[in-house]
Order: sequence, then structure tokens, then C-alpha cells
Amino acid sequence: MRQILLVSHGTMAEGVYEAASMIYGTLNNVDYLCLKRDMGIENFKEKLNGKIDEIGGADEIIVLADLMGGSPYNSVATILSEKDLLEKSKILSGMNLPLLLTLLFETAKLEEATLENILNTAKDGISVFQIEEDSEEDL
Repeated sequence: MRQILLVSHGTMAEGVYEAASMIYGTLNNVDYLCLKRDMGIENFKEKLNGKIDEIGGADEIIVLADLMGGSPYNSVATILSEKDLLEKSKILSGMNLPLLLTLLFETAKLEEATLENILNTAKDGISVFQIEEDSEEDL
């Protein structure tokens, strides 16, 4: 079974989780942890350690982080490494709602080609609204 963990600064991870549950429904295999302003990094790492202990038995662990190189990202990479779980884990940065939803609907094990398609779908979710002009003049 696949377990997905969302980690972020502030409440982004919680917000993405809540939005996904409105669209997808119950998220049995998804959890989140937010590094809040008053939490402190050591408290965050302690809670993260517990979350990873809970999901460590999964066949596949997918972590979505808000920012590559940020404290949540670095903390999860360190803890997964310390627990020898990196081999069955994927840590993805740039968390967004299309990325999580695509992962939820993908049931196959995440091989490189599948992962690349998922990342492209998430990137395609970023766009600028443009007004299309009428090709015919008003009479």
C-alpha cells in the first residue's frame, strides 16, 4: 500500500489535504504535518518522526513538500534516511493540489515514467488565464 505525507511551512499541507478531501473524498492513505511559526524545528522533527513511524511499514512512501531545501523537506529526507526508508520513498517538492490528486488516482507503483507524467500534470496545472479575442468583428 502507498502512504502519502504532506509537509509544509505554515498551514499549506493542511489546506491541500482539506481541498483534496473535498474533491476525492476520504483520504485514508494521506496524512500531513505543518511547520507552524510557533512550533520550532525540533518539535516539528519529533512529530515528523512519529508520523514516519506510523507509515514506515507501507510498500511505498510518497512525501509532498512545499519547498525543496526548506526545513520540512530537509527534515523528512533526514528522517527517512535514518530509518532506512529512502529506497521505498519518493520526496517531491512544489506540492500543489493537482499533484496530490494525480497521485491519489494513480494506483500503479511509481516508476520513473509514471512519476514524470505525474510531475508534468502538476506543472500543467499552473497557468495564466487569458481572454480569447473574437475572430470576427462586431457588426
